[in-house]
Amino acid sequence: MLMKIVKNHQMKLLAIIKKLSLHNKLALVSSTLIVLQVAGLGIFSIYYLQNNLEQQIGSKALSVAQSLANSQEIRQGLINRDSAAIQKYVENIRQHIDARFIVVGDSQGVRYSHPDLKKIGEKMVGGDNFKALQLGQSYTSKAVGSLGLSLRGKSPVISQQGVIIGLVSVGYLESDINLVVNKFKYTFYYVFGLVLFAGALLTLYISKRYRDEIFGLEPEEIARTYSERKAVLASILEGIVVIDEYGIVTSVNPSALKILGDIDPDNLVGFAVSKLLPEYHFLFSAESQQSWRDIEVAANNQTLIMTKTPLVIAGAHRGVVVTFRLKDDIVVLSRELSQVQQFSTMLRVQTHEYSNKLNTIGGLIQIGSIDEALDLITNESSGYQQLIAFLIRTVPDPVLAGLILGKYDVAKERNIEFIIDTDSSLNEVPSRIPREKLVTVLGNLIDNAFDASVANQNLMPKVLLSMTDIGPDLIFEIEDSGSGINDQLLKNIFTLGETTKPDMGHGIGMYLVNSCLKQIGGTLSITKAKTGGMIMTVYIPKMHSKHLSGDDTK
Repeated sequence: MLMKIVKNHQMKLLAIIKKLSLHNKLALVSSTLIVLQVAGLGIFSIYYLQNNLEQQIGSKALSVAQSLANSQEIRQGLINRDSAAIQKYVENIRQHIDARFIVVGDSQGVRYSHPDLKKIGEKMVGGDNFKALQLGQSYTSKAVGSLGLSLRGKSPVISQQGVIIGLVSVGYLESDINLVVNKFKYTFYYVFGLVLFAGALLTLYISKRYRDEIFGLEPEEIARTYSERKAVLASILEGIVVIDEYGIVTSVNPSALKILGDIDPDNLVGFAVSKLLPEYHFLFSAESQQSWRDIEVAANNQTLIMTKTPLVIAGAHRGVVVTFRLKDDIVVLSRELSQVQQFSTMLRVQTHEYSNKLNTIGGLIQIGSIDEALDLITNESSGYQQLIAFLIRTVPDPVLAGLILGKYDVAKERNIEFIIDTDSSLNEVPSRIPREKLVTVLGNLIDNAFDASVANQNLMPKVLLSMTDIGPDLIFEIEDSGSGINDQLLKNIFTLGETTKPDMGHGIGMYLVNSCLKQIGGTLSITKAKTGGMIMTVYIPKMHSKHLSGDDTK
């Protein structure tokens, strides 16, 4: 019956423990271990102290007993049966060594000295005199004497003729030893109590910190979250690489391994990302808290569209998450989107511009100025038609023609004089040159020229575009009426984030220009114009060539 009750209590206790959360289980186990360790250490320490103290006191008692047994006063007192002389001699010594008793007995065990004078002349008790009186040995023993349980050192007194004539017994009561041990016990209890209290607090802190670190999740939830994470990463078609604050790859999904060339995870995870993409290590810097989106980088002989997002854990930056996809997978969409954007910009500008013109024409008609309205219609139509006719004749490529026409409309909207050199010729654009690369290069350079011209308030905004396909290269020259670029910015002009514009979101255009030129083997020359502005000259070889330098600034 009793066993059944105990077993039921054990089952209930196990059920309660199973219901505890992970951090509570850790706290319970840690606290139990601390209690067991402290209790075990305390018991061992007290046991060791008591044994060691008894050994030391026993050695002291034996040493005093041997010394007294060899003294002439004790030997002569036993021979003369002079109890008073022996009592006086040993009592003086006993008080100096703090012994509880020093008893001198003759060969029959009769006392010649004792702290209690009434016991002098009586037989020694304890039954531990045999080895001293019969065998002549010196030793320590523990026995119950007339004063109680005591630890004794005994030594025989031997005459000059070698006959055992008595013994000396020096003793310390066990109760006195226990008093000393108890004093140490209280100290141990105090220290061990502090250790136990500190351990309990530390355990609670660690368990709470652990709970916070794992967001309060239980083992089953952690396992499920991990499995879900693996499934999600495996299902994403984009490559994902997680990099810690030291630049080491900590996680990668299957798509990333495939895009990077079927790399073995063991050769990527745990290694520095700078070895994978040494030219773009700045993109992965955990010190940079800035996000980058849709950056073109070259890796594994292919172009990737890359996005970087800082990894923030508990308010601290702990690395970055990089996602990327092949540029070839979205090249068709990119081309279509580029054309749509150009057409959208052109239509938006034309809608705004023609709305103003229509309002003007309507006003002229209402006031009866028919001739002036007709002249305005004729001039507007003929000027735009001339530009379209020129582009059709000079730039038969629809993507480039649409880009230039769109920029022309933007320039009109911003009151910028956008001049296209009438001697330009761009009839031979090789099919090997991706049109989206040309759109990126020319679009960014023309936009920068527009911004620089508008920023210079000392001159009328003006941008000149010249193009030629004569010779082995395609050459584009863009001159602005801005105030120029300082030497420091010119030195770092292709660095991601470098810009002269105070607004957010800039500092990426020239980086993209340089990246695209590198991929198609082009170069960029930067010189100062006579007006104070800048001349950007782009050289793109018509024939296929190996990778050339893409940041030739002069």
